[in-house]
Amino acid sequence: MKKIDLHIHSNFSDGTRHPKDIIKETKEMGFDVISITDHDTLDGYNAGKRLAKHLGIELVPGVEISTYYQSFDVHILAYFVNIHNRQLLNMLKYIQKGRIVRAQKILDKLDEYGICLKIKDVFEHVENKKVVGRPHIATAMVEKDYTTYEEAFWHYIGNDRPAYVRKPTFPPEEVIKIIKEAGGVSILAHPGVIKNDFIIPDLVDFGLDGLEIFYPLHSLYQRQNYLELAERYGLLVTGGSDYHGFARKNEEYGQAMLKESYYNELLAHKDRKYAN
Repeated sequence: MKKIDLHIHSNFSDGTRHPKDIIKETKEMGFDVISITDHDTLDGYNAGKRLAKHLGIELVPGVEISTYYQSFDVHILAYFVNIHNRQLLNMLKYIQKGRIVRAQKILDKLDEYGICLKIKDVFEHVENKKVVGRPHIATAMVEKDYTTYEEAFWHYIGNDRPAYVRKPTFPPEEVIKIIKEAGGVSILAHPGVIKNDFIIPDLVDFGLDGLEIFYPLHSLYQRQNYLELAERYGLLVTGGSDYHGFARKNEEYGQAMLKESYYNELLAHKDRKYAN
């Protein structure tokens, strides 16, 4: 059976490992199929695709796109997208620019609490200088001895904390539409983390293709619940570790691997889309 992990982050978003290191390591560990699904950028995939081909590991084009629905932070995983699709690239570019604006707003709020950081302090920790996120801000806060990484989120920049700012992005119906027009498959990432299954039927109406069910933080009950929902709505099933690297909650590849049968269904769905 193939070893498959379809949710991995590199240092081109908020991970700590370079895509080439990820590919070498997963190859050594016997993985057959992986996807580098960095937040709001395809740069991680692009940086690793040649090495993956050389080593004989299947690297699925992927990206995790941020959006919001009914006040909930929703992430849509896009697989098998055309990496040259202009609409998709324009959307990602818009979100990347919005992340920079958001980061500055967060720094302005932190300044009110005596935490004085400049945007250049944050960008020192951003590999591609595009996708800046709260982990980079937290790292800069730690480097300047203001707080620990965990306390940065708990006291300042976590959801609903005093320095929290939303990312400018597109609504989920638009995200899903653009993914489809780019030839991709749209998957709701870690639904159990969202903690509101009532939004799933709406996302299905928008054209959502599947659910990420095999995920490290999903309980056995949640997995079974989402498998039943996937069957009810005719959705695809995916899974992955959400690996970020050292010093993060998910520090091992394959913490939640995808069965080959589910991956084959994903491939068949993708092939039917291209055939049409």
